[in-house]
Amino acid sequence: MKKLLVMAAVTVAATNAFAGIKLVVRSDYQYTSTYENNAGVDVESTSVFTPDVARMYYTGTVGDAVVDSAFNLRSFDQEMAVDPTVGKKVMTVDTFVEHLFITKAMGDWSFSGGKLWMNVGGFERRAFYDGDTYLTSLANGGIGGVTVVGATPVIPGAVGSVLTPENSSGVSAAYKMGENHKVEVQMYNQVNRDSDLLTSANKRHSVGVAYWGSFADKMLQTYLSYNSGAADVKGGTGHDLTYIGAGFRVAPMENLNIDLEYLSNTDKYANSGEKDETTSTILEARYKMGMWAPVLKYEMSTDKVQGEDNFKRDAWALALEITPKAEDAFRYHVAYTSIKDKDFGAAYVAGDDETTKNMVVVGFKYVGDIVK
Repeated sequence: MKKLLVMAAVTVAATNAFAGIKLVVRSDYQYTSTYENNAGVDVESTSVFTPDVARMYYTGTVGDAVVDSAFNLRSFDQEMAVDPTVGKKVMTVDTFVEHLFITKAMGDWSFSGGKLWMNVGGFERRAFYDGDTYLTSLANGGIGGVTVVGATPVIPGAVGSVLTPENSSGVSAAYKMGENHKVEVQMYNQVNRDSDLLTSANKRHSVGVAYWGSFADKMLQTYLSYNSGAADVKGGTGHDLTYIGAGFRVAPMENLNIDLEYLSNTDKYANSGEKDETTSTILEARYKMGMWAPVLKYEMSTDKVQGEDNFKRDAWALALEITPKAEDAFRYHVAYTSIKDKDFGAAYVAGDDETTKNMVVVGFKYVGDIVK
């Protein structure tokens, strides 16, 4: 599969039938103030420059089919198995190719195949990938403050037990009902699918269905998504996964958008019936006033392990985006984010039972067609 993805990427890059080659870059300066972890111990402040997004988008046609692709120019992962405090730069074919699929339309139907953009995570996931959010919810992989879990060394930041899956190889069929409604069914590899056949069983596929709709001249947009899948371990535990998303985007007045979303990710162990669960409720308001666009976002999340509360999260972000010229490829932003993790379960050490991480972010985002 990796060889096929590389060949497909080279083929796409070589064709001259592109509608556009877009570069998206977001770079930030991030300051985190000193705070106490859940054991009541001070965590020192940090000051770093972070390249949050660096991605190339290619779109075009092959005959009457459409190619949609995106390629990451950087990749950064935490090497938890070696040292939970150390990061490692990793770039593989799977991380390089964000998505790469071809779509063939047949009337109101369309059929796609390749590494698909998964219909999970809602509006927020799209914003996260595009560098348009300053707070990512627990369900979509948002990271909280430093925590201590039992006798385990300090964990760099609390994360949810069941995270929204990444893009995956598969096929899909979509049906468009007029201009305002669409339904799509996807069949794709199990979440922990590995090409080396070392850790996962790879014995069954995941399936998802999603609906998008708009009403009242797009004053109300909505989506519903349900995905059911597997993450079976080779020679071991079976996992039944579900990802549910529901969201509404309301435009009550010109230049004002309000998003309300609910995400629920669950992992049920087939041998015991125990269930891990990560849920997030998200509210975001964005108002554009000429070159200024204030953004306010609030998150309320709960994480459970084997049916018991693991921890809860209350978080908010206030940002201001500045676009001096509407036709300019650059946007500038400043944001303040506060993430509070609290009500820690039995797995965590006793202490203050909460930790609040506050951050200031200043940066820019560039979006431009580099072939013009």
